Amino acid sequence: MSVNRIKLFFFPDPQKKNFVFITKLTISLLAILLLEFIIAWIYLPNNIPIHFNLRGETDYYGDKSSLWVLLIVPVTIFLCASALLQSNLISHSFKHEAHPVGKHMAEESKLMLYIVRAAVVFVFCVLAAITYWQGQQTIS
Repeated sequence: MSVNRIKLFFFPDPQKKNFVFITKLTISLLAILLLEFIIAWIYLPNNIPIHFNLRGETDYYGDKSSLWVLLIVPVTIFLCASALLQSNLISHSFKHEAHPVGKHMAEESKLMLYIVRAAVVFVFCVLAAITYWQGQQTIS
């Protein structure tokens, strides 16, 4: 697989500056999430908080291996959304619409998918940070 194909997979619309910015932000968040995961894996004990109530208090503890969910789920969603954006399925879905309206709706739908992809990764970054912080509180 060439470098251009990989780049095109993550940046299917390189001419759209807002799409490129959101993708770079999302990849940065994934890097932060990976860093949080590594730090948590090294420093947290085997028994960590994995569920919190609405007040932010821990109400369930589990094994440290449950941290993998905080990494695997957002990466999977990111890759699936990237594949969907790469497939041009969104553009083809609006082809039957009147030309200007259909093209605009396709662009708005793509933008929404870029934003949802970034938001999911952001939420998991926050969850990982809360888990790490709560796990540190149980150590001390």
